[in-house]
Amino acid sequence: MTEEEKIFLKKIGANIAKLRKAKGFSQLDLCSIIKMEKPNLSSIENGRQNVTSLTLLKISEAIGVEVISFFE
Repeated sequence: MTEEEKIFLKKIGANIAKLRKAKGFSQLDLCSIIKMEKPNLSSIENGRQNVTSLTLLKISEAIGVEVISFFE
C-alpha cells in the first residue's frame, strides 16, 4: 500500500469516528447494530483496514448520515 493510500484510509476512518461520536454512538453500540466485531471497526477508524462500500453503507445508515460525508 502506498503512503497516499494509507493517508486516504486514515482520513476516511477519522471521519467515520468523528461522525459516530457526534451522533452519540460508541464503537460497541455501532458494532452491535451493524453486526461487526469491535477490532474490525477500530481498524477501519484507524485507517488500518480497507473498508468495503457495503460496510460504509451499513455504518452510514446506522448513524444516520450519508456515505459521502465520510469522504468530506
